[in-house]
Amino acid sequence: MVQIRVLGALALEVDGQVAAPPVGRPAQALLGWLALHPGIHARSEVAGRLWPDVLESSARASLRNALSGVRRALGLVADRVLIADRETVGLAGEPEAWVDASVFDALIGAGEHERALALCRGDLLAGLDDEWVLAARDAYRESRGRALAALADASASAGDHEQAIRYSRERVALDPFDEPAHRDLIVRLAVSD
Repeated sequence: MVQIRVLGALALEVDGQVAAPPVGRPAQALLGWLALHPGIHARSEVAGRLWPDVLESSARASLRNALSGVRRALGLVADRVLIADRETVGLAGEPEAWVDASVFDALIGAGEHERALALCRGDLLAGLDDEWVLAARDAYRESRGRALAALADASASAGDHEQAIRYSRERVALDPFDEPAHRDLIVRLAVSD
């Protein structure tokens, strides 16, 4: 089994052992994209998403090189986890490949905000700055913010103003330009006095 962590810097665990992520930004970006987009995808789609500003032939060549890097990082389990043929590419689902972002989404959907937030180790795919990463990072940050707001509201409703303030501070730190987060923190601080 492979654990792929994207909620922070890209990290891998292969059969219970920490493994180095793929070498090079293209291979890391590919593994990150596949982790965030479950299922099997046309190679042309993946190449176009990861290398949008180059000719398709160059993008497909870059994809082949990146796939080699991902295979090397996965080692002996690559054939079980990485699904790739001449036309498609993807990652196997559970139990072969576990992705923290998928678990995060499922926990958020189930209302288990605290457990979901425990998976977070920083910005999504920290260290990568492709356009698709930035968009995914923003969506992930918003989801984290909503989870923190829900936990702050629940804590305040239970009379635990100190905990509500802590969650509100985390929400403000997550996005310093989020005005509603600042207003909520101010209200919680005022109530606690």
